[in-house]
Amino acid sequence: MAGIATIAVPDADDIPALIALINALAAEHSQLFIQPIDPISGIPVLRKHLAAIAASGDEAVFVARDGGALVGLVTGIRGSHPARRGVVDIGIGVLPGYRSRHIGSALLGALEAWARASGCHRLSLHVATTNAPAIALYRKACFAIEGKLEQTAILDGRWVDEFQMGKILAIGKDDAASFAAATLPAQAEAR
Repeated sequence: MAGIATIAVPDADDIPALIALINALAAEHSQLFIQPIDPISGIPVLRKHLAAIAASGDEAVFVARDGGALVGLVTGIRGSHPARRGVVDIGIGVLPGYRSRHIGSALLGALEAWARASGCHRLSLHVATTNAPAIALYRKACFAIEGKLEQTAILDGRWVDEFQMGKILAIGKDDAASFAAATLPAQAEAR
């Protein structure tokens, strides 16, 4: 296993490996909230989804590669309502053998660069309060704990709480009108 994996946008040739990665992460149900994908019927579904992501500009997926193996991924989805267009909700997972090797940081960095280039001003995520390594990763990336959501998921047969964490990206974070004018020109012109 190499030190730091390379980060890339997955392509059609990655789909079987991406499904295997998603399923490996989904099996780790005590920390991550990922749905498994059928390795056969999921191929055309994922191919269509990745094409839609590329066409829309409203979502991003990055994978971490160690040689030819996919070892981590991060997803980001912009809010669909005009009032939430600047907010990106994040999902991230790294295979256990690759954690604590800066791969999570590299994935978050790629997603943050995409969010900034897309005109977004905020990254947002939920994390189980029991997932100390992930919380440490997010704090290192300058995410702040913004609140605690009680009993939001069942892990290993018991209710767990989640932290809402976020990171503000925009320099003019207090100037919502300027942000709206820059990212939603049609809405600004209608006023």
